[in-house]
Amino acid sequence: METGIDTKRMTDLVTCVDELRRADAQFGRRLAAVRAPNDTDREAMRFIIDAPDDAPATPGGLAAHLNVSTAAITSLLRRLQDRGQIVVAPHPADARSKVLRPSLRDLHQPADELTQRIQSIASEFTPEQTEAVARFLRRLTEEISDLP
Repeated sequence: METGIDTKRMTDLVTCVDELRRADAQFGRRLAAVRAPNDTDREAMRFIIDAPDDAPATPGGLAAHLNVSTAAITSLLRRLQDRGQIVVAPHPADARSKVLRPSLRDLHQPADELTQRIQSIASEFTPEQTEAVARFLRRLTEEISDLP
């Protein structure tokens, strides 16, 4: 398949992805050290924020989405509540269940500093450049997901 990219640029791109992977691993270790939002916390917030009003997120739904135990969800929800990111309320139709909603603060600002920085960097690119980068990252994500 003709990619339209020369060997030097291909090598540069691979090097940049390797550097991104190292920086991400270091960032993950720093987050863990200060108990800041981790990948699971961020994915949980995306799930909660994206839930439609007529079908809000529940602890069971979140556990299924994240493929984790209910015990892990209890701990995760406690962290999100302690940081003021979510509100846990009784389910309107099922007294045995709860609904998870983002706090008003999280509805109006990005979930964390990294998201804010990503948005700032993205604003430096044209829509066409952004689409090319997004396409590359989607394909890279697919390839990583397919690895054993």
